[in-house]
Amino acid sequence: MLQFGTGVLLRALCAASVDAANRAGAFNGRIVVVQSTPQGRARAMNEQDGLFTLLERGLSSGERVERTRLIGSISRALVADGEWDAVREVAARPELQVIVSNVTESGFRLDSGFPARLTDVLRARFERLPDGPTLFVIPTELIPDNGRQLAAMVDEVAREGPQSEEFRAWRSARVRFCSSLVDRITPGAPPPDQRAALEAGLGYADALLTVTEPYSFWAIEADPPALRTAFPIDVRPESVVFAPDIGFYQERKLRLLNATHTAVAPLALLAGVRTVREAVEHAQLGAFLRRVLFDEIIPATDLPGDAAQEFALSVVERFRNPWLDHEWRVILTHQETKMRIRVVPLIVAFGKRRGRPPEGLALACAAHLALLRLPVESLAEASRLPEFVAATTRWMRVLEHEGVEAALAHD
Repeated sequence: MLQFGTGVLLRALCAASVDAANRAGAFNGRIVVVQSTPQGRARAMNEQDGLFTLLERGLSSGERVERTRLIGSISRALVADGEWDAVREVAARPELQVIVSNVTESGFRLDSGFPARLTDVLRARFERLPDGPTLFVIPTELIPDNGRQLAAMVDEVAREGPQSEEFRAWRSARVRFCSSLVDRITPGAPPPDQRAALEAGLGYADALLTVTEPYSFWAIEADPPALRTAFPIDVRPESVVFAPDIGFYQERKLRLLNATHTAVAPLALLAGVRTVREAVEHAQLGAFLRRVLFDEIIPATDLPGDAAQEFALSVVERFRNPWLDHEWRVILTHQETKMRIRVVPLIVAFGKRRGRPPEGLALACAAHLALLRLPVESLAEASRLPEFVAATTRWMRVLEHEGVEAALAHD
């Protein structure tokens, strides 16, 4: 397997999933990691022979969980800028059947350089191993339809260069781009004041010590038997799922986890609450978060009721992770875009289904507008609903004249 990216999410999710499949005897695969940027961890990976410690800490079914695993699925790391010939050589091996990427949303663009590099890797395979086994390309960037989008970028790059038509025909026949969804909160390295104690308990130093939550989920959109033949890592169905359509899993995470984050973040910051955990434990803000999630967001989705309730309960438990300092100021990044994508469709759906505006989301939007000092019209489609505009405007007045505590105290 070839992996573009050396970040913590790929270590906590991809490398851990491959390691679990290897240990279960279902797979016998190793990962060659490609560092595409100067800030990667290729050197540390090679110095530790690819080994790293995964520390899982959090809540599971109400119980505190703290466990460590030594992950041994990475064989080596290559630096793209200086070892590209070696990357191309790996691509031409018949043993290679999977390519995974996580180059972040900013790197997942046609002009970023990554699509060109991936196209060159595929060209190397086309030139040296044209009759090799099918290659599965699985992007994990948090972008809808990431497989389809990456395939389109590769095809665009492939229009240039020698044997363009032949290469694109080969790509269509021999390479399968699979959209995927990853879900695991992974802050990465432990805080400096905790590292010494953790390493003392382990009995060794680990430059790649990776901290994550117990929850882990990776959904990959593909023909399950075909993908399982090349990449049989779905040994734990609660953690890795192969499905012909992963729309259910995408909607579940986008609405119940991501939309809750986006809706609550402005109100929490206005209330002076720093982290997600502190918000869930806060008497008023915690009640507001649960109200928005269970009484407004779930009814606005098409998710099956029992499945939505179960996942929402797990989301609240994950938010309460006593070891996770997930700061609202970080969640607020690109807040306006997130509101449009994650929350506005819920507002519109709720209004159509219930015939009234969702008051909790109206307060959340008022806090969003107040914090970023934006006009009501910035809520795009939602601003066309007169009742919702009136509710949001009313909550903005409450925030301005009575304060956040008074707004949260309203029934």
